[in-house]
Amino acid sequence: MFQKTLVIDNDTRFSHGLGMCMESAINTQTTIVNDLAYQVDDSSTYDLYIIRLDDRTHETIMRLSNDDKFIILMTNHDTEKTREKILSYSITDYVITNSMMSKRYICEISQRLKSNSKKTVLCVDDSKLVLSQISMLLETQNLNYIQFNDAREALKYLDDPKSKKIDLVVTDYEMPHMNGYELVKKIRDKHSLEELPLLVLSGSEDTYMISRFLKVGANDYITKPFIKEEFLGRVKNALSLGEMFEKIKNMAMTDHLTGLHNRVYFYDAGTKVFDMTKRASNPVSIAMIDIDNFKIINDTYGHEIGDQALIHVSQTIKESLRTSDILVRFGGEEFVILLPNCNHEQAVNVMEKVCSNVANSSLIIEDERELNITISIGVSPMKDSIDDMVDQADKFMYVAKKSGKNRVYTDI
Repeated sequence: MFQKTLVIDNDTRFSHGLGMCMESAINTQTTIVNDLAYQVDDSSTYDLYIIRLDDRTHETIMRLSNDDKFIILMTNHDTEKTREKILSYSITDYVITNSMMSKRYICEISQRLKSNSKKTVLCVDDSKLVLSQISMLLETQNLNYIQFNDAREALKYLDDPKSKKIDLVVTDYEMPHMNGYELVKKIRDKHSLEELPLLVLSGSEDTYMISRFLKVGANDYITKPFIKEEFLGRVKNALSLGEMFEKIKNMAMTDHLTGLHNRVYFYDAGTKVFDMTKRASNPVSIAMIDIDNFKIINDTYGHEIGDQALIHVSQTIKESLRTSDILVRFGGEEFVILLPNCNHEQAVNVMEKVCSNVANSSLIIEDERELNITISIGVSPMKDSIDDMVDQADKFMYVAKKSGKNRVYTDI
């Protein structure tokens, strides 16, 4: 998506700089037209239109907005009259181009449009008219949405592990069966403020009501009837909060050298997978891996080659596993793998393959020399807890090292 962008702008210098920015920001092929009277052919297949607001572009903007195209308008005029005219169109956004940052703003809106295709908003309101209005606004932002007119059904959807991931909940307050206040409280029992943003809509301007919602975990509150510019601004801010939290969480759970997840992630996600697998009475195994003679590699070749060895081993292991397996760098030269729906015998067979793949894949270092690396692996069968399995796998891994290295050990 957004492979082709059309810019209609008679400011040649601005549009040229914008075209370069767009191609860099979202990797889009940008066509620039300097004639404001340019008529877009119906057969054109542009994904995004960036248009200078002018009397000569009015018909083009109207036609494209009626066809549900993604449109960003540009203007130099920061007046109420101009704003009212812009808001009369069904567009994505607009930018005042009388500042040094305006090209950057347009590129940021375009990037947001592109990323929004992967986001889903859950909308809850007993009014079909309000849901229809919200859906039309979300469509202008390239956002997916799921609608419910009953808060109880929305809650069931959120509680279902098979449901699509939700990035934002927008809920009305006054609804039959379960109101928005109760819905917010129940959602917050399972989803944190940062993990799942909540935006509340209500016809009440009572400050006590607003504070009650914020106290129980709503991220924001909008009074109905709302103007679309305010609504979309609040939606953008809520989604940005979720993105920021996700980014921070990923940074905290990622090993920056190998790109694998780390120990924190293992005990967070791994514990959840372990518990679900156990509840379903399915098998699960854990393997502990240690690079053989890693200190000698560091002492002989230096820490830079040691880092390359860690990256090489991690990628070789990863390529040998299923996408459902959880591989983490546990610390130093140690790796841990959780293998859901994999019994002990199957896990041992997989680890034999991993051990062989690492031993047979040399790391090329300076002067085209080959560095042969091996690993030792301990495999634990299913136990009562993930901690018990890690401890068992760790003990077996040390037995493998004492038994000669470059091998898999288990006592079952």
